[in-house]
Amino acid sequence: MIDMFLYDDEEQSQAQFVGFVGEHSRYDLMLIQTDRHYGKTLVLNLQTNKFGIIGTDDIEEEGYIAHILGVSQEESEEIIEYLNQVIQ
Repeated sequence: MIDMFLYDDEEQSQAQFVGFVGEHSRYDLMLIQTDRHYGKTLVLNLQTNKFGIIGTDDIEEEGYIAHILGVSQEESEEIIEYLNQVIQ
């Protein structure tokens, strides 16, 4: 039985599915934009089932994207190149 909800909100969101091929791998990502998460983007790696709430500050943090999305450092550099184009 549920004693108490911490939150139960509905919110408009914008979802984008993108697949691309880099030098090291193929990438299948889903990006979700909402007014929640302080303007950051929810990024899901559909191949590793890992996700993170990512903003420009997170992209700049060394090793963060590789860790949060479950990819190698080389692969994360390709993902970062894409994210720099779409996350502002």
